[in-house]
Amino acid sequence: MKFVPDKMKPSFQSVLGEINQQISNYVRGQLTVAFFCSNYVLARLFNNWLEICLTIGIIAGILNMIPYLGSFLAMIPAILVGAFISPWMLVKVLIVFAVEQTVEGRVLSPLILGSNLKIHPVTIIVVLLASGKMFGVLGVIFGIPGYAVLKVLVSHLFNWYQANSSLYEQQSNEQQKPKE
Repeated sequence: MKFVPDKMKPSFQSVLGEINQQISNYVRGQLTVAFFCSNYVLARLFNNWLEICLTIGIIAGILNMIPYLGSFLAMIPAILVGAFISPWMLVKVLIVFAVEQTVEGRVLSPLILGSNLKIHPVTIIVVLLASGKMFGVLGVIFGIPGYAVLKVLVSHLFNWYQANSSLYEQQSNEQQKPKE
């Protein structure tokens, strides 16, 4: 803030505050999704009598902080353990993780992150697909928070343009006139 001119400090602090709020909402949403996925995996594997289901459930929750890839990464130790127990247990583990990945990727993440960030769930999916295609794994990880930051910046830039442009004067004058 030392390098920002005094005249711009309040608006700059406002923008930084909103960006901070969006990032914290994103992290809160990711934690919520990870919690639900961890509990689902824990409950389903416990239901199938997998002895180390608590450990795998916790690993699934922690790795679920990586959007969309975390469930796949959490599936690897579960598959290894399931394969050593029995072929039938391996099938059960694959079914549990297939259902979890589908529900998390198509329903849970877009709804929770969308409501926390005030972004439409379809926009979440499109941003993830586009950023993943353009930037790979880093795009998947940083796509949504990057979009949220850009949304704040563009919104403030448009509000500034609207206030300083002569194109919007007539509209704002009409809104200020009392209606008879």
